[in-house]
Amino acid sequence: MIADLQRAVAPFGLPERFYTDNGPCYASRHLKVVCARLGIDLLHTRPYRPQGRGKLERFFRTVRDQFLADGPYKTLADINDGFVRWLARYHETRHSVLDQSPLRQRLQSGSACRHIPEVARIEDLFRMERRCRVYKDGTIRLRTRIFEVPGCLPGSRVTVYFLPWDLDAVYYGDDMSRAIPLDPVANAHRFDHPRRGES
Repeated sequence: MIADLQRAVAPFGLPERFYTDNGPCYASRHLKVVCARLGIDLLHTRPYRPQGRGKLERFFRTVRDQFLADGPYKTLADINDGFVRWLARYHETRHSVLDQSPLRQRLQSGSACRHIPEVARIEDLFRMERRCRVYKDGTIRLRTRIFEVPGCLPGSRVTVYFLPWDLDAVYYGDDMSRAIPLDPVANAHRFDHPRRGES
């Protein structure tokens, strides 16, 4: 869900409010940190009060009636790809009541989304932060994966920055150095000295 939020704010900007139900993904610490960092008010509907979600429920009905009824999707990837294309068309389709597309109506609003500065790296705004222990071999453990963090003192703790859906890019420390996925063989020989006569 946070990955989708990141993809949404890139072209459309930052909303004033993010209005959600009470599902577990909407109550996560990561979402709370991201919204606080971006200046977005995170609001939850009152439990068992569907009236507050009327517009969203109506949109879900449109998705069922138009998108899901359109064709046979064989895989989850087919559904996701098809939905991205359908949503792009939906944003530009004239609405019978609004007499213009929903996206155009939204962008004309006085509370339209704030644009993200072009120099900002959007991934940095969505990274999680975690304090990790540095083990004796100069590594940290993060979600069942092990990374080397050169320059960190064993026994200390270091702040690690990462996107939960992309652990191929993990950073650490104040200077955001790139953590290195562990090579067990090289790590085991990191203190070896060359034999006399070897260079």
